[in-house]
Amino acid sequence: MDYELITDEDYDALPSDPDKRFAALERVCRKNMMAAITRETSPSFDYLVRTQYMTIVTASAEELGIDGIRYINNYETVEENLNEFFRLVTAVTTKIKLRNSSSSDALSVRLASKTKGLIENELTKLRASVEESNLSDEKKSRLLDKIGEFRTELHKERLRFGVSLSVLASIGAMVGGTTAMLADAPEAIATITHLIGVDKQKEDDEKFRLEGPSKPKLLAAPPTITKATRKPGWDDLDDDIPF
Repeated sequence: MDYELITDEDYDALPSDPDKRFAALERVCRKNMMAAITRETSPSFDYLVRTQYMTIVTASAEELGIDGIRYINNYETVEENLNEFFRLVTAVTTKIKLRNSSSSDALSVRLASKTKGLIENELTKLRASVEESNLSDEKKSRLLDKIGEFRTELHKERLRFGVSLSVLASIGAMVGGTTAMLADAPEAIATITHLIGVDKQKEDDEKFRLEGPSKPKLLAAPPTITKATRKPGWDDLDDDIPF
């Protein structure tokens, strides 16, 4: 029987963010696995499809750096192995969904493709400066790792301020007061920070345009005093009111 759990077109359509890429790939493979197995298919075919699903998802997790996924093959039947595998996958994808559930997080921003390109140019120049500097190999390696860490955050669907600005601050601290070869590093970091800020301002302005300012909560009207709610003796005070 001819079948594919995931096609080349499916791969091309996956999100770029590693977490969401894994979750989308697993969803496609699971859906196609369920569709491929029917009452008419043979046990050997069902076994093949189920093991292929676990193989693809496990390999994808390894490639994308997703923790918590491992191939299960220590139970008596493939159904038992698959059930345990489903348990692991469900735990991982639930965490991914929780991390990405707030698409309009105030402490993150969706960068435009042009902005990412401009930031990539600054990172390329920064990498070149580090590689050409006379810093020790150990310090070069640490700086390049930090630049790589920032690039990973840069290409997520939403860039998180806490992570990205912390990494940039670390880079700035490591290159501060070093050789003239790295004299342009502070300017590159400032440019990157500015580009991120511009896109965040545009995003906030667009959100304000669509949603408008947050509406203040209306205060409850003061209670109306009636005869039933007047306290004893209030009628006696009416004549003392000077207006």
